[in-house]
Amino acid sequence: GIVISDAASKGLPAAIQALFVSGAIRMSQAFSPKISTMFSRLNTLIYDTFPYERFVTLFYCELMPTSNRLVLYANAGHCSPIYYRVEKDEVFELTPTGGLLGLVQNQKFNVENIVMRPGDILALFTDGISEAQDKDEVPYGEDRIIQLIRQYKDESAKDITLHIIEDVQRYAALGNYNDDRTLVIIKRDPS
Repeated sequence: GIVISDAASKGLPAAIQALFVSGAIRMSQAFSPKISTMFSRLNTLIYDTFPYERFVTLFYCELMPTSNRLVLYANAGHCSPIYYRVEKDEVFELTPTGGLLGLVQNQKFNVENIVMRPGDILALFTDGISEAQDKDEVPYGEDRIIQLIRQYKDESAKDITLHIIEDVQRYAALGNYNDDRTLVIIKRDPS
């Protein structure tokens, strides 16, 4: 499983919340293999435990060890990951399958899936990437991420990640807005 998340608060409260969520996910995986159940339990825990810094965005996916490379995922209000299908030069967003974690009691979370074909790329990121601003306060945006994925699609996941991070750093070097930046690139082996 791969998870990317962002807490509503900043500083120490956000760090505590992130540690709590990380531990809860690890424990949940041992007791329930269902993603939707894990999300529902996380939602209840966050709602009950953090009454003031209540919500968390979270994207979770499982790369299944099947021959078709099925990817199961749920998205609790997190930035929509970008899925690039190389063969057809198509881009899809993995939009939320439920609301923010911890905001509303007893909400339901759906699980969706994609099939990663050879060479396909999945980009997970926090809003610190897509909302990074230049000196004129213009956000970096998802289109720029997509452009770089297409440009470097033949390179390794690590190199694609480095190209995007370097570009965001250059873009936002003179900007006033600064948020933490997380980027995860997943690429299926081309063969």
